[in-house]
Amino acid sequence: MLKERTQHANDPEESGSARISRVKTYKTAAGLLFLRSRCSPSFVEGLKADEGLRAFARLSEREHQLLLSIAQRPENRLTLAYTASGTIVGQVSLAPLDHWWQDIGNAYEIAVEVSSSWRKLGVAHQLLSLALEFEAVEESLIVGLGLSWHWDYEGLGISRFRYREMIGRLFAAHGFAEYLTSEPNIRMDPANILVARLGSRIDEKSMSRFFERLLWSETLPGL
Repeated sequence: MLKERTQHANDPEESGSARISRVKTYKTAAGLLFLRSRCSPSFVEGLKADEGLRAFARLSEREHQLLLSIAQRPENRLTLAYTASGTIVGQVSLAPLDHWWQDIGNAYEIAVEVSSSWRKLGVAHQLLSLALEFEAVEESLIVGLGLSWHWDYEGLGISRFRYREMIGRLFAAHGFAEYLTSEPNIRMDPANILVARLGSRIDEKSMSRFFERLLWSETLPGL
């Protein structure tokens, strides 16, 4: 069950920020969660990371610092799921695409993570839904780079290829499709996956560059 309210920039934890957050409550079998978009650095600083939140930095303390650094960059968007006691149990981050994709306009990389203690409760679906509720989403190209060495599937009893399938289904439910690519990090492991959501109003130049980059070669640019 979801309930929603809007958190404006003049709320205490948003002091000095022009951001407007949306906050929802999500009732799960494990307890009530709060989902919040556009989290400010001061808000993130007042929370702590659940011990099971460790996919990207391996330790919850380092995970919290990673989330704080994401929130500190104004071009990023951070959406969190957290408990009433202030424990972060899930996150979705959006950041401008760079490196291989840096010449594509209005393009973002998306990452999602849920604590191992809060799996199979629909948290990732709810986080993605909230994270993608922003005005310019249809003018944006959003790419998910699924790299197996970041995946936290310990204790799930499944292979990394099965985990890959789960990621594909999760993002497909939110308008993403899988694409083949020559991008080196994805190509490094056959279990890796690239998914992308192409907004309905993406400009033609950005769309063209995205498809060019999918199978671009560093030795033979454009091929």
